[in-house]
Amino acid sequence: MNSVRQPGRLAFGILLAAFLFHAVLALKAGLVADEAYYWTWSLHPALSYFDHPPMIAWVLWLSTHLFGVNRWGIRFPSLLVSVLIGYFLYRMGKEIFRDRWAGLWAVLLITASLLFSAGAFLITPDSIVVLFFLLTLRSFYLAIDRDSDRSMILAGLWFGLGLLSKYTMVLLGPLLVLFLLLDRRARAWFRRPSLWLAGALAFLLFTPVILWNSRHGWASFRFQWHHGMQAHQMSPLSGLGDYLGGQLGVMTPIVYLLLLGAGVAAGIRLFRNPSRPLLFLWLTSYPILLFFAYSSLKAKVEANWPVEGYLGAFLLTGALLSEWEKRPWIRRTALAGVGLGIFGSLLVGLQIFWPVLPINPTVDPTGRMAGFGTEDREIRALEAALPPQSRPVAWLVDGYSNASLLKFHEYGRVPVYEIHPKRPFRTTVLTEEEARTLVGKPVLLIQNGPGGGFSQELEGRYGTPRFIGTLHISRRGASDPTPILEQDVYLIPSFRDGLAQEPPPYLKVF
Repeated sequence: MNSVRQPGRLAFGILLAAFLFHAVLALKAGLVADEAYYWTWSLHPALSYFDHPPMIAWVLWLSTHLFGVNRWGIRFPSLLVSVLIGYFLYRMGKEIFRDRWAGLWAVLLITASLLFSAGAFLITPDSIVVLFFLLTLRSFYLAIDRDSDRSMILAGLWFGLGLLSKYTMVLLGPLLVLFLLLDRRARAWFRRPSLWLAGALAFLLFTPVILWNSRHGWASFRFQWHHGMQAHQMSPLSGLGDYLGGQLGVMTPIVYLLLLGAGVAAGIRLFRNPSRPLLFLWLTSYPILLFFAYSSLKAKVEANWPVEGYLGAFLLTGALLSEWEKRPWIRRTALAGVGLGIFGSLLVGLQIFWPVLPINPTVDPTGRMAGFGTEDREIRALEAALPPQSRPVAWLVDGYSNASLLKFHEYGRVPVYEIHPKRPFRTTVLTEEEARTLVGKPVLLIQNGPGGGFSQELEGRYGTPRFIGTLHISRRGASDPTPILEQDVYLIPSFRDGLAQEPPPYLKVF
């Protein structure tokens, strides 16, 4: 790899090709439910939200005002962030290790990761927090390495913006403090005002989230703690196996094993010959991966949760690969892993449009993206068959996921609301003011089917539903006709405002 004369150009070419590939997916692949749900947040600007801090809502508000309420408007921030992450990884290879090939290897490794490939076009809080995490790492290290108070203040800025993006950003704080304690020359920073000013700036930026939680019974903090540390959904060993298997899949097997191997090799080297760059990157990456391994013993860990922990690992692994000139088999293995990962990303992209892999449609994660809009069109067909006096003025939906997708499709036409929510403070939920405007008018009631119990669970609080049909949505282009979604559709001829009879969502149990 060191025989490459211009690694910067090669890195630029890789990032450009990845951007074009992900731009096609962003424009053509259907939204997933969480993307639509985060978009509904942007319709209700607030200091924070139940599930996450507010940054994704603020970013989507700006992006959709610039590009419109469409897939490009919702996904453009992820595309931009993915390019910036690749650019700064390459730069950090040069700045931290004085090695352009370390940066190039880091770009290759992140490009080969299915997790980061998905995050390059799907908009989630992870899409945004990874950029602020990386910028915090860069500014903090440059502050220490170049004795720069300005860079330290910038690190506080990026850290605060990261806290506004996702709660997992908080894991970085103690690791940075630990680095200052372990690096003998860096301990003097505890006596410098800029470090404390950086911390104060980060805390100040996070105050909107604290204020929102203080006004809502600390609901978001409690939910995330329970969700990540107390939701016993499987045995400890099963949870750990699920976590490790999930990471092996989303990072692609060879890349994941390379990252782990590099972590072990760097850890051994640090005991023998302490190195500031290796210590910094090891401390700000592998403990995060270990934390989520521990968390998996207590609750299910979603595959994307440890995403920030891989950023330092990419750079550290890139630096080791760059210097292992006398171990060509390791480099050949790394290149094979990169090739396999890129092939996997291309295959997943192809699967969205043409189901080349014979996966059961009900478990194929690309199925709903392929069937994007089909459900909405079939509901509208049922609606069009109704007499004019029974045409609904709104749709009431079971669950925030389906409500969010239908709200996106019907934006500017028929209002869509979630009713009888299982969790509080959802931006998709029907409000008292909106309910009053629907009284006496026809509405559609849409529930998961077939034969779901949601309509019975409502106990007539919103009127008497009349069944008009069940939708069986198959995966577009699949030879297997197994439905990926089934929905029962009811007509409520005269809406009744039953919000006052709704039991409040139980905040203590999630």
